[in-house]
Amino acid sequence: MRFKLLGQLQVHDGDRILTPQAHKLRVLLAALLVNHHRVLSIESLIDELWPQGPPRTALQALRVYISQLRKMLQQSSARSNLFLIGEPPGYYLSIDEGMLDIVDFDRHRERAVAALEEQDEETALHHFSKASGLWRSAPLVGLREGMLIQSAASRLEESWIGVEEGRISLEVRLGRRRGEAIARLRELVAANPYNERLHALLMVALFLSGRSGEALQVYRATRKCLVDELGIEPGDDLRLVHQIVLDSDRAALEKVGMWTA
Repeated sequence: MRFKLLGQLQVHDGDRILTPQAHKLRVLLAALLVNHHRVLSIESLIDELWPQGPPRTALQALRVYISQLRKMLQQSSARSNLFLIGEPPGYYLSIDEGMLDIVDFDRHRERAVAALEEQDEETALHHFSKASGLWRSAPLVGLREGMLIQSAASRLEESWIGVEEGRISLEVRLGRRRGEAIARLRELVAANPYNERLHALLMVALFLSGRSGEALQVYRATRKCLVDELGIEPGDDLRLVHQIVLDSDRAALEKVGMWTA
């Protein structure tokens, strides 16, 4: 059994697809999955299912959805490791964590960070790449109506940006697929125009690829965006990378915090 949350919700049981068709049922399952092994109160589940305000029949409807979800889980070949348990003040889903892609994502991210602390760049790149490979699209697409799923999705997206930064930074440092890294960084800075670390990484990748002119264009465009939109100047790392490109001083990259972290 495999639950995939890093994109549209998907439930796989071997070759079978068990993803619920009913929207409310998908919301309920997603809320329980992102909070697995934690009891969610009946009130919080009702708020998640009806964020604009519950109908008078909300409690009865929730019980129907719980019953339907239990029946779906009982169809699984892994049902001995799947339990939807009623426990005051609500319900929780007990599952084998190996069934969840978000658990695998977090584990690879944590191992990558630990490897970086040990200065083991190859191992860090391996785990960053594994974590990145689990990401299909924005998590829990179409289900972010209530606060439980919204907060989980926001946390995952922040973690993913860190994973992508780490992966691409190591690829550029180690001279791996720099052309692909530059293309990916352009996508990321377009989606995150105020993230100075991403802009600095793009400048570094361009600089190390012999494209200093393009790196300087990135700085000018980024500075204009920050000044015009936020009324602030670029931070220390971005300005330092700008100076390094101007001086064509590759050795000075070791002074850049975002590059050595």
